[in-house]
Formats: sequence, C-alpha cells, structure tokens
Amino acid sequence: MTNEAKIAEIFDSIQGEGPYIGYRQLFIRFCGCNLLCDYCDTEFYKGKIYSIDSLLEEIKSFDISSMHSVSLTGGEPLLHYQFLTEFLPELKKLNLKIYLETNGTLPKALEQVIDFVDIISMDFKLDSSAKIGDVYAAHDEFLNIASANNKDSFAKLVFDDNVKDFEMNECLSLAKKYNIALILQPRMDKNTINVSHEKILQTFNYFSQNHHNTRLIGQVHKFFDIR
Repeated sequence: MTNEAKIAEIFDSIQGEGPYIGYRQLFIRFCGCNLLCDYCDTEFYKGKIYSIDSLLEEIKSFDISSMHSVSLTGGEPLLHYQFLTEFLPELKKLNLKIYLETNGTLPKALEQVIDFVDIISMDFKLDSSAKIGDVYAAHDEFLNIASANNKDSFAKLVFDDNVKDFEMNECLSLAKKYNIALILQPRMDKNTINVSHEKILQTFNYFSQNHHNTRLIGQVHKFFDIR
C-alpha cells in the first residue's frame, strides 16, 4: 500500500453531469489515466503529491457542511486504489458521501474500495469516439461488482456522429442487465456540442425506446461556464 497520491486539483463546484446535476460537491481530481480518449479535455498530469493527512487537512479547509458529496474524479481515480483503501475510511469519518467518477475498466481496483463508495458514476467507453478499443468485458465485470454490493450506480455514454450500432447495442445490453440509469451525453468540444441534431435525436430515441431509464443530459457546468 502507499499513503501518497498525486492530485491535479481540489475544488468546490457543482456536479454538471448525470442524475446528480446541480448538487454541490468537493472535487478531488487524481492524476493519470489508463485510457487516452481522444475527446478528453482534462489536464490531469500536473499535480501535487498529497499524504493522507495533508489531503484531509486540505479538504477540511472547505465548507464541507454545504457539500452533498466528495467526487473522486480524474483522470482515473481507481489507479490510486492502494491510496484510497487507506484514505477513504478516514474521509468517511467526515460524514460525506463518496461519489466515484470512473471509466469502469478497473474492476479489480473497484473491489478494493467498494465498501467505502456510495455513488458510482461510470462512463461507457466507445471505440468510435474514444479510440481505446473494446472494453465491454471490463464494463460488465465492473458493473457486476457494483450491483452485487447494491451501490447507487449509473452509466454515462458520451457519443458523437460516429457511434456504431453494435456499440449502442452493447451499452443497452449492460444497462438492462444491471438495471441502471443510462445518461446519454452528446460529445462537447469546449463549450460546443459536436454532434448533429439528427444524431442526438436518433440516439436518444433508440435508447429510450429500449430502456426506459434513459435520459439525455448535456454537460451543464459547461453551459454555465463553470468547471
């Protein structure tokens, strides 16, 4: 185990994606990722090394009484699962919910921290938009762990005009298998939606007709011009 992690930034903002849109959260952005999605606009390689104690002190400097939860984001926070196994039990003592934002490709790491996580926001990764290969099997194993532990889980699907039918079918299959909310998120480049109106409606109609727990939600924080 390690008691240090590289953190890109810690900030107070609103959740801008998924069913928890608008809630105030404290974001802890971890450095590094195991994927290289071509639409990623997050700078998460430069950061500061924190010990468990120093990170807890930084968190306590915020008005955490007003927070809905702490978002572990990135990058990919589960790359730091060894740190998290020691850090999260201490964070839970502050009576904050733990909200994990993850690419859903590291199921073995999830197993190590699942007891301390309250909400799981998982991204379905598509090769057509992310250029990272087929990760269906990893997503399946990941969601199986979340489901077996009765976690409040949902999946986001970032898509563009290149989304393939078989990719949509795979995502639909997993959403139905685990009975999770599916959030369709048109790809944005900076503050501009980079998906045709026709494709947005076509994609939404396909999923909503086959999985009623489907919602079309953009990245609200970008429309508000806040991070």
